[in-house]
Amino acid sequence: MSRALANARFGVATASLGFGKSHTIPAKFAALQKANYKYAEVGFGDYMSWVRSRRPDLPRSTCPQEWKEADEPDPEDEEIWNAMYEEASNFIELAKNHGLSVLALQPLNQFDGWPEGSERAAWVRRKAERWLTLCSKLKVELIQVGANDYAEANAPDSKTAEDLRWLAELGSEQDPPVKIAYEPWCFSKRVNDWEKVWGLVQLGNHPNLGMCIDVAHFPLAPAYGWDPTTGKGWTDEQYHAMIERLKKVPGEKIFYLEISDVLKPVKPLGKGSPYDAWRENNNPGRGDIFTWTICGRPLPFVGKDAGRDVKSDDDLGGGRVLESVRAVLDTGFQGPIMWEFFEAPSMEKDDPSVPEVYAQACKVAEEALIRNFQRM
Repeated sequence: MSRALANARFGVATASLGFGKSHTIPAKFAALQKANYKYAEVGFGDYMSWVRSRRPDLPRSTCPQEWKEADEPDPEDEEIWNAMYEEASNFIELAKNHGLSVLALQPLNQFDGWPEGSERAAWVRRKAERWLTLCSKLKVELIQVGANDYAEANAPDSKTAEDLRWLAELGSEQDPPVKIAYEPWCFSKRVNDWEKVWGLVQLGNHPNLGMCIDVAHFPLAPAYGWDPTTGKGWTDEQYHAMIERLKKVPGEKIFYLEISDVLKPVKPLGKGSPYDAWRENNNPGRGDIFTWTICGRPLPFVGKDAGRDVKSDDDLGGGRVLESVRAVLDTGFQGPIMWEFFEAPSMEKDDPSVPEVYAQACKVAEEALIRNFQRM
């Protein structure tokens, strides 16, 4: 087995432990403690909800609705941000009481690539200054920056690289420093595979700037992944060519790794897919690839609905997780490994058992990953 895997800091993204009202941070931390996890990646929305549960009199966010993510405050919402900063030490203590260290905050999204001189370009930098201050107070090592998936963020690569360089410098100035982990999002129009991200990270050229690799974005990347409306794509030839290119990336520029599987669109969206109803009810503006990303990403080796809805091999996932993780480790990567998976139809149910069910499933997936590596 790879030394990097044997010594890895395995953790779980809190965003993956349920979307319901009962799926609070204390419930998620308790579930992770019961599953013997020591590390977590915390979603900004989870932290925001926790702060509001402790400060019920906080005013509402004044952030423009069309710019808001996860009830985040506007950069000018001084009272809310001060509360978030003041509660950081209590949050660290809460995690510690559950045997947890919080390694990363995620996701700072819609940050990069806004046209020079635009109102949104200036606004996201003010927002980032708030976020990085929070990261420092939470003492996290990393912040995940998801590739901007808004069509209006159409600046040239030089501007995107400049944005990332500015953010990396800001992160390096924090105490403690915060690494910038830029992640491709397969549903982004501009930056939807790791190769594009790697090009931008090289162009940004800052020691505090690297990549977050999520192997679930491989099988849905438009260049070589499945089309969820047809089920076509993701061939052996495309996959092996892509993975050979990945092995040439310097491991130290991959700051952390996220793992989930992806279900093959055997029944594509609009043609009897199990996610047709979710798409119709939610009408996500981010498109069909996003729908599959948020609905069809089970834990590897466990399968659909935390293993409770596995009727055939198709329900176990076809994202070639084992091979992809091996390729990342072959780069020399030695960073944290986080389970980040999404099955919205199950996770949206306000069932108090959801965090524990998925935390325990993570442990099953982790043991299976290690066992499979030992056989390779």
